[in-house]
Amino acid sequence: MSLRDLPAFLVLLLALAALPAAAAAPPAPGPAPRRLTLEAAVRTALRQSPLLAAVVHERRAAGEERRAALGRMLPQVTAYADARRQSDPTVVVPIKSFNGPLPDFSRDQYQAGTRIRAPLFHGGSLRARLAQAAAGDRAALEGLRLTAQRLVAEVTDAFNRVLYLEALVRAQEETLSALEKARADAALRLEVGRIAPVELMRIDTQVASQRQALIQSRESALRAREDLALLLGLDPSAPPEAEGRLLPAPPAGEAAPDIEAALARRPDVRQAERRVRQAEAALRAARGRRLPALDLVGDYGRRAGSGFEADEEVWWAGVALSFDLFTGGTVSAEIRKAEDQLRAAEERLREARLRARTDILHARSARREAEHRLEVAAAARRTAEETYRIEQLRYRTGAGTVTDSLLAQSAWLQAKAAELAAIFDHQRAAVAERLALGLIEAGPPATAAGDGETPERTASR
Repeated sequence: MSLRDLPAFLVLLLALAALPAAAAAPPAPGPAPRRLTLEAAVRTALRQSPLLAAVVHERRAAGEERRAALGRMLPQVTAYADARRQSDPTVVVPIKSFNGPLPDFSRDQYQAGTRIRAPLFHGGSLRARLAQAAAGDRAALEGLRLTAQRLVAEVTDAFNRVLYLEALVRAQEETLSALEKARADAALRLEVGRIAPVELMRIDTQVASQRQALIQSRESALRAREDLALLLGLDPSAPPEAEGRLLPAPPAGEAAPDIEAALARRPDVRQAERRVRQAEAALRAARGRRLPALDLVGDYGRRAGSGFEADEEVWWAGVALSFDLFTGGTVSAEIRKAEDQLRAAEERLREARLRARTDILHARSARREAEHRLEVAAAARRTAEETYRIEQLRYRTGAGTVTDSLLAQSAWLQAKAAELAAIFDHQRAAVAERLALGLIEAGPPATAAGDGETPERTASR
């Protein structure tokens, strides 16, 4: 099964599903599974990557900021209680009439109750703060999508690199085995005097060189698996193995990509757009401070004197108007600051659009280059393979030399390695193109064929 069958919403679904678990405690790196398919690797990364988990928390924080901004628009109710002792006795409760009895006096005053303040008009600053928080929340969501898309692309590239290096190791092992057989055959020929000792020495040199290359490739494959474990949030001391084969990506179409549609999909561009809206709302909020603020206020409670005597309820209600007459230039400075931040956000949006267009064009060019390189590498490998077969036949019949056979074998190995590298680069270019077009969430192109799958079946999906 390939990631082309992955549902389009898998990235966000798995990332958002991690919210409750991430809130409890960050998961410790667990033991890595022995073998992973590409789809399983992506699922593991979306579930356990610490980088994605950090962005999930940032997204939650932005959501809480939005709820806090909404709460500031609602009535605020505060409970209070105080006890004080004064220098002179004062009335516990206000005088209610001139003809009634005098109220109680006491130096000790106790009071408890609730106060309410409901905003009626704040120059639009409260609504602007809510719009600012909402835009920040949506920007954080786009940041989560961007991180998830990049994580999927990085995991796919790392997984394909493991497959590439493992295929290279297998090719080098086959070459080393063939060289060792050739060395044994040359030793027999030397015993009967059919070759010179120098020819056996040349084979020994080639065997030693091949063993060194094999050691290097094996260690490179191990490091690639450790890098994959890091992306998956697993313990790199027990890296997983990649299951599948490295196959060329489906060929790119001739039609030029719809750049405007890609810009509308790309989360980095959408995030920059949200940042502009956030800055616009921040500017409206700053300008709102120049207008008066009107609140509905009220108080309800009970007062008592010494020994809690003359305990009565008291209340009041009204409106409160406030207006900043002089703030030392603070409001004007905040407005200028918000204006500059808006201009900066607009320039970042313009830069994001330009960068996105450049990414798309570069990715398209790299895809074409990788396809041409793959065609040339495949043709060169077929030619080198046939040349090696001919030289081996000539050597066995006595018409060729060991040197010619070794040179042909070395060229064949280099051609196989070049073809594997071209396939890996082709896959990486395909993933980069899908990332540039904002299509990673639909699943990267087919990269690995599982047991029982053929390259033809995988490429036809």
